[in-house]
Amino acid sequence: MGKLARRIVVAQWLALLAALAIVLPAEIDHRREVLQKMAGQNWIVAFEFHGDSTLPLLLLCVAPYFWLVRRPFWSPTGRWWGRLKTWWIERPAEPRTDSSASNRLTLFALILIAVTSLAISWRVSEQTIQPRSLSLFAGVPFDRDEYRVGDLPPAYHDEFSYLFQAKTYLAGRLSFPSHPTASRLFDQMHVVNEGRFASRYFPATGLFIAPSLWFGWPILGHWLAGAATCLFVFGIGFELSNKGTGFVAGMLTALSPGMAIFGSLLLAHHPTLLGLSFFAWSFLRWLRRESFIDVAFAGIALGWAMLCRPMTAAGFALPFGFVFLMQLFRQPRHIDQPERASVRFGSETSNEPDAIAVRLPNPSVKVSNVRLTPPRSSVVWLLAMALPLVAGITLLAIHNKAITGSFTKTPYELFNDVYTPRHVYGFNNVLRGEQHLGPRVLENYDRWAVNLTPGLAAENSLKRLLASWQWTLGVVPLLVVSVIFVLTGNTRDRRWWLILASIVSLFAAHVPYWFTGMFDWHYVFESGPLWCLLVAAVTDTLGRSWTAADRPRMPVWWALLIGGTVFINHIEAIPFWYSSKLQAGVEQVAFSRLKYQAFDELLQREVRHRPALVLIEADPNDRHIDYVVNDPSLSAEILRGRYPVADWPIERISAEFPERHVYLYRAKTGELKLVTRVKAK
Repeated sequence: MGKLARRIVVAQWLALLAALAIVLPAEIDHRREVLQKMAGQNWIVAFEFHGDSTLPLLLLCVAPYFWLVRRPFWSPTGRWWGRLKTWWIERPAEPRTDSSASNRLTLFALILIAVTSLAISWRVSEQTIQPRSLSLFAGVPFDRDEYRVGDLPPAYHDEFSYLFQAKTYLAGRLSFPSHPTASRLFDQMHVVNEGRFASRYFPATGLFIAPSLWFGWPILGHWLAGAATCLFVFGIGFELSNKGTGFVAGMLTALSPGMAIFGSLLLAHHPTLLGLSFFAWSFLRWLRRESFIDVAFAGIALGWAMLCRPMTAAGFALPFGFVFLMQLFRQPRHIDQPERASVRFGSETSNEPDAIAVRLPNPSVKVSNVRLTPPRSSVVWLLAMALPLVAGITLLAIHNKAITGSFTKTPYELFNDVYTPRHVYGFNNVLRGEQHLGPRVLENYDRWAVNLTPGLAAENSLKRLLASWQWTLGVVPLLVVSVIFVLTGNTRDRRWWLILASIVSLFAAHVPYWFTGMFDWHYVFESGPLWCLLVAAVTDTLGRSWTAADRPRMPVWWALLIGGTVFINHIEAIPFWYSSKLQAGVEQVAFSRLKYQAFDELLQREVRHRPALVLIEADPNDRHIDYVVNDPSLSAEILRGRYPVADWPIERISAEFPERHVYLYRAKTGELKLVTRVKAK
């Protein structure tokens, strides 16, 4: 056994021991809970799986058998199997013996990945919820017994703000004027209302949603973005290794439960991920081909992502930026000798001459007249990358000016300054925010913030890491993959380190924020496809190692670990587990959606006098549900206003809106009553 083979073997067993150290205590605790349940004579729970530990523990127990037995389960043969193997290991720019067959297989793989992504998104939308069967909605009147998840209103404040932004753009405007006299009544979550009425968020997401909203299917764009992201992930895996690696990465991304759940939410994540995956694919191709088109596409894609989520785009792209600068000055411009010193960020094992990692001159040849000036092509590359980013910054400045009156102050900053100063980015956010409290602060929501300390930041980062593993694939598979990837890094193209570095950078960029995020994950959501790429890379490494070491059953064991985790994520199997991870995520989102649905139905059913203004007194114990949601024009038949507001008693409100009947809704009790009626003329 060679040195490299021994390293891979050591890496895989260290990874399995690390996994055992995690799953064994978790499974012991789970079995104790099961025994307690069985004490109540519910014997069927004896079969209950723990989603993240039971299956991995079983597979870890039988791993020695799969390692020691060298007789294969099955040895496939035949012409199509041979073609598939040839296609699977095909690398970029390699000569093809049968290009037409390879192209057909590639097209089939891309279609399969895209269809899988769209099918899972559709499945989430088609799931049904019966609110009356949920104890939390006991006594709440619903118009129907059952609802499709896709027919329910949005779940999060942010979604309403993005819809607000898309409606603004469809009206041909960047913002609307605030109400001329009673703007405080219409303060809306994540919407600035300081003379201009506009979403706090960056402009690209609303622009992305607008065509689908105009078409009458607002979520369609997110579904298509998810499918396109999976295809770009295939391209990245192919670019860095081979088509088999790309296929595994693309399919795992399509099957990720977190991708499907966030693909059903009108948030910025999918438009951002579309840009970042296109950026990474183009950039990695540029490192190999040094093509102007590739670097231009990379700049355009990164500019788009920046206009969706700037912090995320910066965190994701930072390692790529360092490599880009290295490449601009990677070699001397003029050397007298025929051999030239060069350093490239490629693979030591690649067949491509311009992907050699390090090529040094013959030490017997004296090198003279070296000038460290960038090649002419470097200037072109710099312009191709920089101009789209400059264009994006310019568009953002125009957007800022139209809403905040300043080219440099974003609506995001303005909202924090005026409404939620304690939510500011950075450590000691609460202490700093309390120095800038003003009359427009949304007190209940603002007090949700927790003061960020280094200890809390470390705790949040660990929660984000575990959640990213859980919602991408599973904790144990990704723990194993992380250990093996790091310990076997020199067996792969060096560009793979950019994938890991991007994950680390993305997490680091969000360390100074007090909130872990939706599902403890959404700030680092864009790491999901990167984790899938690491799984595919390790799968390729292990597959080659096991084949060379004559361990034909280990690939089957690995397929059971990955495939079994995917199965648990998507399929219910009573009595082993009662809810898949995907179903659990859907139910978590559905709770908020049902509350908004019940309120919408209440207004349609009980507000009989129209046009109306419904004043909403929020429930202080439920800060994450806010029913003050209006279209940007404030011209709907039923407007929703905030109550109470200082210096705005009911009498003054009624006088300000003499053409509207005024209702008062108390969210804590569910009471809706008519307060004043329009006087007959």
